[in-house]
Amino acid sequence: MKLAGKVAIVTGAGGAGVGGLGVTYVQALAAQGASVVVSDFDGEAAERVAAGIVADGGRAIGVRCDVTSDDDIDAMVRAALDAFGGIDILVNNAGLARGKWNEMSTLSREDWRYIMDVNTIAPVRCSAAVRPAMQARGGGCIVNQSSNGSQMEAGSYTVSKYAIDAVTRVLAAEFAEDNIRVNGIAPGMMTAKMPAAQVQSLLARQTVRRQGRPDDLVGALLYLCSDDSAFVNGQTITVDGGMARIPNQ
Repeated sequence: MKLAGKVAIVTGAGGAGVGGLGVTYVQALAAQGASVVVSDFDGEAAERVAAGIVADGGRAIGVRCDVTSDDDIDAMVRAALDAFGGIDILVNNAGLARGKWNEMSTLSREDWRYIMDVNTIAPVRCSAAVRPAMQARGGGCIVNQSSNGSQMEAGSYTVSKYAIDAVTRVLAAEFAEDNIRVNGIAPGMMTAKMPAAQVQSLLARQTVRRQGRPDDLVGALLYLCSDDSAFVNGQTITVDGGMARIPNQ
């Protein structure tokens, strides 16, 4: 129970994301003793996931939160404080590509703004919102969801995830005085809905020849959220079956 007594918020944890990654995250954190705030744009889905954790003996609440809304983010933080009395961990898991993974110059301004708002700006706003609560606890851990796509050429998605890697480094430096560590996880191809030919092309670049599963990221998550990584800050760990061995190749 590495995280007994800790309180964690995970955004995008209602189950709609790739392979239900956010659900896996909150379940793993709860299994290690953390009280979890299941946050999602779909509030009913968040509450269902939280109810499942409670039924299994954990502590959880579900909260509706649109991470592009500062009011929603503030309400999410208040809900965590009201329910559990503090915040120790934030996992900025919410993200999207609007089904336009590889578009760049053809992408509309509206799509650009929304993708960057969710994937890059929202983690900054969520991190800023939890900072005072983490200060009050003497520190904390923030984990940003990146992607090995940041090391390749995948249109606007690459840009947003390359940017979140920079956000991780900058926030790690900015929050260091408060004993708040900021790191990231960069998954490879998970259970994504891609054409079969594209899946096979990507698998051929890996040294582990299968698609990733949400469970493959749990080890990295628990490492970054616990004292096991007490000397790790500003880093993004790539967990992608060996695909991104040489960036931009």
